[in-house]
Order: sequence, then C-alpha cells, then structure tokens
Amino acid sequence: MIGLLDGNNFFASCERVFRPDLVGRPVAVLSNNDGCIIARSAEVKALGIPMGAPYFKIKDILLKNHVAVFSSNFSLYGDMSARMMTLIESHVPRLEVYSIDEAFIDFSGVVSIEERAHHLRNQIYQSLGLPTSIGIAKTKTLAKVANYFAKRVGAYRSVCVLDTDARVNGALKAIKIEDIWGIGRRITERLQAYGIYTGLQLKEIDPRWMRRTFTVVGERLIHELNGLSCLEVEDIQDPKKSIQVSRSFAVPMVKEEDVRAAVATYATRLAQKLRINGLKTRSVLVEIRTNFFRKNQPQYRNHATLILPCPVDDDLSLIKATTKAFESIFKPGFAYHKAGVMALDLLPRDQQIQLDLFSMLPMEDPKSIQLTQAVDRVNTQFGRGTLFSAACGKRLRWRDQKRNVSPAYTTCWQDLPKAYAR
Repeated sequence: MIGLLDGNNFFASCERVFRPDLVGRPVAVLSNNDGCIIARSAEVKALGIPMGAPYFKIKDILLKNHVAVFSSNFSLYGDMSARMMTLIESHVPRLEVYSIDEAFIDFSGVVSIEERAHHLRNQIYQSLGLPTSIGIAKTKTLAKVANYFAKRVGAYRSVCVLDTDARVNGALKAIKIEDIWGIGRRITERLQAYGIYTGLQLKEIDPRWMRRTFTVVGERLIHELNGLSCLEVEDIQDPKKSIQVSRSFAVPMVKEEDVRAAVATYATRLAQKLRINGLKTRSVLVEIRTNFFRKNQPQYRNHATLILPCPVDDDLSLIKATTKAFESIFKPGFAYHKAGVMALDLLPRDQQIQLDLFSMLPMEDPKSIQLTQAVDRVNTQFGRGTLFSAACGKRLRWRDQKRNVSPAYTTCWQDLPKAYAR
C-alpha cells in the first residue's frame, strides 16, 4: 500500500506554528513582492478567495475580515519541510519527497497501516505543530484520491484508506475528473466532450482507447485507477532538468538599465543554485514581461535562449550570457513587471563532454571561477549580497518588496523565539 502525506495549508500552517494567537484566525501568504495569494488557511478559503488572486484586488476584503497577511518566507517553509520529511523517514520503510509539503510513503510490510498513519500524524503535530492528512491506497493516483477525501471529510479524521473495491469505487464516483492527479484543464475538457465527468467513469474506460486518445500516459492513469501500480515510490529523485529564478518587481520598471540589473541579479542567484546542486548549464533562457493584470497599459512579453560555448556555473559567465539574451528582446516604452532566467540542458559539474576529433572545447575562465569562489566565501560568512557584481546595479529599486515577512524562527540566531518564565 502507498500513502500520500500532505501538509495542510502548509505555508499558512508554518506561520501559525510560532504564532499561536493566529489559531482560528484566517491566514494568507503572498508571493514574492507581495504580488498574489499563494497559500490560504481554511478560513480564507471559506471567504471565497482563490489561489493566485492579485493582492491589490482583494486587499480590502482581507482587511475587512481581519486576515493575517504574510509575505512569503521560504527560509522558514523550507526548513520546516526538511524537519517534517526527516521525521517521516524515521517512522516508515521508504519515502519519496514529492514536493515541499508532500511525500509518498511505501507502507509495504507495515501491520495496521491506518494506525501507523494516525501515529505519524500525531508525531508530526506534537514535534512540529504542523497539521497533515494522509491518503492510503494501492497506487499513487488512488493515494492522491484518498488524500483528497482525508482533507475534506471529517469522519476520516485526516486519514483515508481505500483498501476495498467498494471504497475505491465510492470515492471515484464522488470525485470530479479535474480533481484527479495528472488531469489538467485541456484533458478535462476533452474527456467531458466524451461524457466523462467522474473518476468512476474514467476508471471504466478501455485502456487501449485511452492510449490511442491520450498516449501511454492516459493508459497508465486508467491502470492506476484500477489498482495496478505503474508509478513506484522512488528513493532517488530524478536529476533536475532545469533551474529557474523568476521574480516580480516591487515597482514597474521602464528603464533598460534597471531591468538589465534585475536580470543580472537573477543570473547571480541562478549560478548559486547551480553550484549548490553540483550542476553546470549549457544554455540559458531569459524572459521579460509586463503586468497582464494592468489591462489599461501596453502589454509585451518575450523570451530568448542562448547556447553557451561551454558549460558554466560561475556568476560572470551567466551574467554575460543573460545580459546578451536580454538585450535581444528588450523594447522601450513598456512598464516591465517581471523577469526570469532559466538554466537549461544541465549536466553534473564533473561530467566530461565527449568531443569529435576536430572539435575544440572553449575553456572556462579560471579567474572568473576563482572570483566566484571568493565571493561565495564572503557572502556565506557575512550574508547574501555583501559582495555583488556591479552589473546588478546600485539602486535596486526592483528588489523584493516584503512588507509582512515573518522572522526566520528556525534558521537565524537573531530570530529565535524567546520564552519567559514567571
């Protein structure tokens, strides 16, 4: 049997862990630069506020309903996630970390699975203060379905086990196809055109028809819904295929030098991520765009990809490449809202590239590598941004705007919570 453990309203729950006064009060978390809603407590969901809602449009509603609004604090969320995954791993045979707040669990060989699941939930709540839900079934897809009901049906007490055909069919009959893992909007529309609306109707489809119509991925989905496992719990995650750094600006940017400075800074952060993951990149993509929510303003969006002469992971090489790509797509006369850089075609740092007989591989600049290593050492000791390239600009008006960020309770000595005894 496979379980899916999911942290309930994870970002909002992390904010509540160190703020017990927020229990029962609606909590919302905003994206970078306080742009839009990325996490909601149950109380905020009950207000009808959707995920992704622009903050400036719903600000008055949040204020009227006394919603506690936080800027995103990924240092806190990432650390709480790591602690939760470590705790889960100590209680189960095998674990696959699926996302920052989700993990698949292999319950093979476990006696009294439901009891173990309740014990695991209690351990996480007692140790970390995080509420969770667990769905359990024969396959990953059915475990996702079970988790859907574990969250929504109080009678399950946050643990739903679909271990009989009757329970599986009952759950699939009650769930819409758009709520099933792996079915996006376009597939939903196509299935509905064939008169398929529920999970049970989908389960009863001929797998051969599904393969012809929706490729082998669709056929695999039908098998998973029928209890035939096609997706195993993986101990080792697949290597990354790309790494991206993308941010909205705190204020609209019109001047080319300002947007260029933002792109250069994102390139620096991208290089740091590559080095942390032991990777290099052979191509980069740069994207810039205006704010599509400002429909009364001229709109523009474009991207450019640049193939690099050799794999790199140092700051200067990536700044140079992304700047060149940026200058090929920038157009004056627009108020830019967001920029992003992405490293594509990744390979391990130590991997050698095989050349043909007559090829010459351009070499990385050793001075640039040494400079990057020196900057890393300084920034590690004195904090990110202590040293930075002049290409990143001085004014930094576009930098993250986080008016309501919570302390880094678990990763910064100065932010440790204080306790007083009487």
